[in-house]
Amino acid sequence: MSHKDAGMGKVLTAGILFLSLAGVIYFGFLALRDEPRPGAKNPFEYDIESYKKKDATPNFHREVQRITLDFALPRALAVAGNGKVYVAGDQAVAVFNADGTAAGRIDIPGPARCLAADAEGTLYLGLGDRLAVYDSAGRPKSEWPSLGEKAVLTSVALSRAHVYAADAGNRIVWKYDRQGKLLGRIGEKNESRDIPGFIIPSPFFDVAVDPDGFLWAANTGRHSLENYTEGGDFRTSWGESGMDWPQFCGCCNPSHFVILSDGSVVTSEKGIARVKVYNRIGNLVSILAGPEEFQEGTVGLDLARDGSDRIYLLDPPGRLVRIFVKKGEAPAAGDGRKP
Repeated sequence: MSHKDAGMGKVLTAGILFLSLAGVIYFGFLALRDEPRPGAKNPFEYDIESYKKKDATPNFHREVQRITLDFALPRALAVAGNGKVYVAGDQAVAVFNADGTAAGRIDIPGPARCLAADAEGTLYLGLGDRLAVYDSAGRPKSEWPSLGEKAVLTSVALSRAHVYAADAGNRIVWKYDRQGKLLGRIGEKNESRDIPGFIIPSPFFDVAVDPDGFLWAANTGRHSLENYTEGGDFRTSWGESGMDWPQFCGCCNPSHFVILSDGSVVTSEKGIARVKVYNRIGNLVSILAGPEEFQEGTVGLDLARDGSDRIYLLDPPGRLVRIFVKKGEAPAAGDGRKP
């Protein structure tokens, strides 16, 4: 190497070192400049605490009763037309009278993620990939065929003539008659029929039938409730994603819902545990319970109602069924709580 080349190499090396040092000083200055001052709020902090606080929306209900559950993992809740309360957990179904006293226990062949009860107390249980039917005395009546290895049944709803089963694995609602004959699939994406298709990111996929006999399903990935005819035609939907109280937060909500006799809807959410009441067109009207009333990380807040529109809420970490009535209404017979 010549003296000239060596000199140029030294110059280049010195230049690179100078630029590197200048870069460190410059970006270090930017970091110091953007570093929050002591006591200052970090503008990049992901803060959800403010969304856990109730807004000004009133609560028109009050809790009047609790049923304690003897399950390691309560999973599902239903109330029959005769007033009996059914809770599925572990590998059994616990039965309670309307006043909360124990009325029996039904052993089942596996965990039930969902169940529904008709007016006489006939039970329809979602046992993974299939439905099983038990009579009001807890005796098995029938077991319907498997819906395939992908099937994950997460909700059952009853109309006068039909049984609807929400399948989170296949992202579809199955329609049966009451004898177990499979009649069709509801909710498959079909642009020609304006059916958007279900987006179900997790095994929370609820269905219910409204007082007019129409089917509603929670499209959790779209943060909406969708309404269908008996024939599977899409009618309408409501709901939007967001952290504010009128909206549905997280990746997949509402996780559960129940429809009251006037068509209003009670919903629950996971992620931030919230239970809310909407009118039949989707406007928030009441906050039933907020995150401060549940253990951190609570999921599985299943919902049901009885013939008097008392709201039943399954609280799995608390191993409770919590019962709510409208303010001003008397509590249930046998309940010791004050009005």
